[in-house]
Amino acid sequence: MMVIEICAFRLLAPIFGNSVYTWTALIGVILIAFSAGGFLGGRLVDKHPRLSLLGWLLAGAALLTFFIPALHLGFGQQFASGGMIGGSILISLFLFAVPGALLGAVSPAAVRLYSLTEKDSHVGAAAGTISMLGSLGSFAGTFLSGFVLLSHFGVRSIFAGCALLLTLLAVLALVLDKAGRKALTQVSGTALIGLISVVFAQEQPGKDVLFVQDSFYHRIEVSETGSHPHQQRLLKLDSTAEGAMNPHDGSLVMDYQHYWRLPLLKEDQNLRSALFIGAGAFGMPEALSREFPQARVDVAEIDPQVIEVGRRFFKLDEHPQVKAHAGDARRFLHEHADTRWDLIFGDAYAGIRSIPAHLVTREFFQQIADHLTPEGLFVMNAISAVQGPRGELLAGLLTTLRAVFPKVEVFAVMGPRQMTQNVIILASRQDWKPLLTDRYYATGSWQERLIRTYVPTHQLPAGGQLFTDDFNPVDRIIARGLFEG
Repeated sequence: MMVIEICAFRLLAPIFGNSVYTWTALIGVILIAFSAGGFLGGRLVDKHPRLSLLGWLLAGAALLTFFIPALHLGFGQQFASGGMIGGSILISLFLFAVPGALLGAVSPAAVRLYSLTEKDSHVGAAAGTISMLGSLGSFAGTFLSGFVLLSHFGVRSIFAGCALLLTLLAVLALVLDKAGRKALTQVSGTALIGLISVVFAQEQPGKDVLFVQDSFYHRIEVSETGSHPHQQRLLKLDSTAEGAMNPHDGSLVMDYQHYWRLPLLKEDQNLRSALFIGAGAFGMPEALSREFPQARVDVAEIDPQVIEVGRRFFKLDEHPQVKAHAGDARRFLHEHADTRWDLIFGDAYAGIRSIPAHLVTREFFQQIADHLTPEGLFVMNAISAVQGPRGELLAGLLTTLRAVFPKVEVFAVMGPRQMTQNVIILASRQDWKPLLTDRYYATGSWQERLIRTYVPTHQLPAGGQLFTDDFNPVDRIIARGLFEG
């Protein structure tokens, strides 16, 4: 069950985001299912104290586990309208409640059957032994999933493997019970049906899709649209577009990607070093490397498979000065305590449904400040509205950034203030406002295109929550913003 639970999150994340709400809904539903199953199993085994009961419980769980990928593929998106909380609870109930209950019934049934081998003279020992084996099994399933299975197999393959294992255990229980052997044909037939469902539950990529892969962290998709010279190659992680470029010349095609150039508003600015937190499609670090060939450009990307995709589809190997490092951003900063960068660009914020909470706290922003050169600049891309109910996330980010940086400025990439969009935040020790409000830039220049999206301070939300490592309600704020939307 632990393997199923951990892999289930990879099914839900593309729909509901990689958030604490998704995990809470999934774990809560499975705990309820286990509780109901325990109640059911104890009463069933009192009425039918035979090994064949275990066989049927395991066979039922196996069949339903076989069908989880097909049910998710056919009906998963229909639960998205229920929201981050309601939708994730409902789809967890739909996919995992019944198999969870059947597996939950195995433990009390096993206790009773084991105690019967000693004529109920050692019920406590039977309960303790089964409990110990169950806990060890949970430990093994957790470590196996996290450290091995998700790194080497697709999620659908793991579900199929779990279902096959449950089928084998069901067959073993039925073989050991003479009365249950007649059911072997039925169990084998249902297992065959389940395997067929897994084979046909393969999602068919669209005609523009070049690559699809489930990694430990994401569902990665690369697609390509248009024709030369206006071709666009897009990187999608789960349900969110995370970056794009023209595959022929590497030019940037998403508006927010051009904001890495903000430091260049200063005349004669020479960027000697830069760190990008979150690789996206590697478009920004590669663009910086083309303009400043001698600059040291680091990229901290948590998903090693995104780095491999960057090499294969987004020209990473053509830019030797761009060094991609697989790992969490805070850990990377800790390991490079003595390194300073002229620019740090935060782009690890995954769409409108989730945000890495530990990358928006006062402590993290202090780490950023400590790793900037004296005139260094921190720029981050967030998804929020600027004004209205959906601007609560931006309000919190501004409050938190201002606790570390004396100067913070904001750009609304898409324009309308009430709309959820890419919001670029500039944080520095220096005052950048004169460059944003007092200087003339030629119409149509890249400088003018960036400056026209500048949001004056009096138009920004106020009274936001201070995010810290100890208290960070960012998931609740995002969920509320989606509800308001």
